[in-house]
Amino acid sequence: MASGNERVKEGRLSERRNRRSGCLADALRLQLEACREDEGLAAIVVSDELGFCVAHSGGGGGHDELAARLPMLADPAQRGPLPDDDEGLHLAHAALAVTTFSIEGATLHACAVKEPDAAEGTPAGDGEVLARVASGFTRMLAQ
Repeated sequence: MASGNERVKEGRLSERRNRRSGCLADALRLQLEACREDEGLAAIVVSDELGFCVAHSGGGGGHDELAARLPMLADPAQRGPLPDDDEGLHLAHAALAVTTFSIEGATLHACAVKEPDAAEGTPAGDGEVLARVASGFTRMLAQ
């Protein structure tokens, strides 16, 4: 992840500040897009505790199905094999990083999906990007 100084050098800081919205849904999506682009991820999806998509970036149309699965993926006891899907996201547990966070009593699940050709091994973004997503959502939804 680029430091603040590196983003200024690359011109990203000013770009991010220009990509803002007064509409909460758009602001959440823009925050996810910035996180996804900075980390080179295929998608980021946030769902509520019932599996409804709250916001997403990337994913080529597979975000609703992933959002529906996030409550189960967030619970290791319920994790099962992921089905092969023909649309959007080609998922494997190794390609996912999932976290759960709460905002004013509501439980949200966030998932980062690595690009298919990304290096094997560590989960997508090592959770740092998900901490950034949780922080941004908490800040924006508290306003």
